[in-house]
Amino acid sequence: MSVSERSSALTRMVQWFEALRPETLEEIEQIYASDAHFQDPFNDVTGVVAIQAIYRHMFENLGNPRFEVTQTIEQGEQVFVAWRFRFDWRGQSFDIPGGTHMRFNAQGLIVDHVDYWDVACGLYERLPLLGPLLRALRARMSASSQK
Repeated sequence: MSVSERSSALTRMVQWFEALRPETLEEIEQIYASDAHFQDPFNDVTGVVAIQAIYRHMFENLGNPRFEVTQTIEQGEQVFVAWRFRFDWRGQSFDIPGGTHMRFNAQGLIVDHVDYWDVACGLYERLPLLGPLLRALRARMSASSQK
């Protein structure tokens, strides 16, 4: 894949993620290879059908989920994408920063997608019972608490 083809695949992927809606899930085979691997803090699956099911689950369980890509770094067939994931859940609004490492195949389709984000800070610390415990633990383990 040439440099311009890689940049075109990256542009197509960013546009798809930022416009992701339930109805655009049907276009997933234009973004992911049929045997693509996907991993995030909750899932580890292979295959475009399983990946599509993860996104479908997201739309069924979260209010107004959306991604905003804030930065991309491209090197050969690999890309790192920094993003913000915004959604509503149980009456609360969430704005979670994260990143994704992806690899593209020669056809410009994603073959490997690994998400990185802080589940504790982004989600668990906001839960009523678990949140105070995790915030206290984070404060206690922080270097600034050692003063």
